[in-house]
Amino acid sequence: MKCEEVAERLTDLMEGDLSESEEAAALEHLATCASCEVVLAETRSVAELAQQHGRTDLSDEDKDRMLSSVVEALADPQTGPSESA
Repeated sequence: MKCEEVAERLTDLMEGDLSESEEAAALEHLATCASCEVVLAETRSVAELAQQHGRTDLSDEDKDRMLSSVVEALADPQTGPSESA
């Protein structure tokens, strides 16, 4: 699995919604990719904060913008997401 695929399936991974083979591929990638491991840790932190402070509904546009930002950061971990994201 590549970084972009892991980013797109991160929530499914955290919620146990991947098939056994998809989960194995994602975990194998995470074991060798420091950037994705950081994204996973940050995503878990955000999820924990959301649980503590309640749910906030986001528009589809905001969800897409956030996912694009994560994918961009994974594609270029040196520079991270752009300021416009």
